[in-house]
Amino acid sequence: MLALVSGCFWRSYGRIASTHIDVLTAMAHKGADLVASGRLTAESMPELTYPLERAQAFVAEAKARHRNIPPASLAALETLVGRYRDFVDVLDRVRREQTGEAARAALAGPLAEVDRAADAVRAALATERR
Repeated sequence: MLALVSGCFWRSYGRIASTHIDVLTAMAHKGADLVASGRLTAESMPELTYPLERAQAFVAEAKARHRNIPPASLAALETLVGRYRDFVDVLDRVRREQTGEAARAALAGPLAEVDRAADAVRAALATERR
């Protein structure tokens, strides 16, 4: 029975991982745009942190279900989650200090890191045919 449940998880893993990739990258870009326009407040931060919490939970579950060497896509997804977490930390600081082009410039590097990490997960998923 455990093998069946585990098999179901891994059968949907690629689709769920792809959803996390799409949500994290979309939220990172949305957050950068909101900060640049001066419209992101502390009260809005949960909109950006909730997807992070869900992605962290998914990675933790996948790691717990994979007893051997995890697939490259899982390691890449874990890296993406870390990059997004770092981005949210920078974004929270920048939103209090800057707006406009200064904010956009301050977030450009961390945002590019999120995008690169997302591309790495997509590539790993494609290699694994997930």
